[in-house]
Amino acid sequence: MKNTLYLFILFLGVAMMSCEQGNGNELSQKKDTYKQALRNGDYSVAAQAVYDIMAIQPKSTHWRDSLALIYVQQKAFRQAIKVSEQQLADNPSDTLMVKVQALSYKALNEPKKALETYERLYPLTQDIYHLYEVASLQYNMTRLKECLQTADMLLKHPDLKKAKISLAFNRQNQIVPLEAAIFNLKGVIAKDMDKEKEAGDLFKKALAIHPEFELAKGNMEAM
Repeated sequence: MKNTLYLFILFLGVAMMSCEQGNGNELSQKKDTYKQALRNGDYSVAAQAVYDIMAIQPKSTHWRDSLALIYVQQKAFRQAIKVSEQQLADNPSDTLMVKVQALSYKALNEPKKALETYERLYPLTQDIYHLYEVASLQYNMTRLKECLQTADMLLKHPDLKKAKISLAFNRQNQIVPLEAAIFNLKGVIAKDMDKEKEAGDLFKKALAIHPEFELAKGNMEAM
């Protein structure tokens, strides 16, 4: 994940550089500093270089995308949100900045804001994993009826059959088909609603899709 984010930040910065005309040696030096800092994983220096570039080219607001991603990499989520807010004020359709906000609010354990942001993000991306985040947050906030509605939407998503997800059970992560995870989630909700038979049937559906699904096995054994 870290390597992927680094490559994306670097690609974004290089792409922006190719679109801009130079503004003297100072600007060129700052861009070189930015690239070198990213290669070396020195995100504080990279962030300062971006600030310097924006000071030289104040109209180049697209550099905020790189800055926000650097802050996410540093786990400086408050700063990432601030930068994304500034960028979205100028460009409300910047999907990347909505993603930054959603990730940041989730990391800061602010579920209400995270849910609101993922609910805003999914219509922009139609990404099944963003919709699953909506369902997970709804469940964690005990919004069970809404969570069931979202789960049903997930089961109708065109990317369902190829999607997988990593879930934790007994301090270990297991990658399972997302379809199995959704039936397990619906089973947990049914159990929370004291619908034992329905819960058991849903756990069985999850296990039929993935017989080695440890979390669903555990839920079945706990009934």
